[in-house]
Amino acid sequence: MSTSEGAAVIDRETADEARLALELMLAEWRLTPEGWVEIAEVLDRLAAAVAAGKPAEVAVVTGELDEWSGNRVPRIKGTGDGTASDDERVPLPDDERERVVALVHALDTDSPPGGPHSASARRS
Repeated sequence: MSTSEGAAVIDRETADEARLALELMLAEWRLTPEGWVEIAEVLDRLAAAVAAGKPAEVAVVTGELDEWSGNRVPRIKGTGDGTASDDERVPLPDDERERVVALVHALDTDSPPGGPHSASARRS
């Protein structure tokens, strides 16, 4: 089953929540390179859940992304708490960006497979 075929069996609310988390990642997230490595593993699981058409699993992984969303906010430098500073955080790497955009397209319940995609996905 392809990613788009699997996404077709995921309910609209679950797909929309996952898509929103991914779109925020594209637009706003800044993590350390190590953080992006961990996110790549989460994206692997999300892609597999979407391809398999498993809405419950998509919801669980989306929840994990929501938890990570709090980690994307840079801490103030010089806090002495051992957290990453603004200088260590970078946007989503290009290779992962392509994968996230593909997932956004696959989760777009308003577009038929191969059809036009949402305006937010096109901006990426």
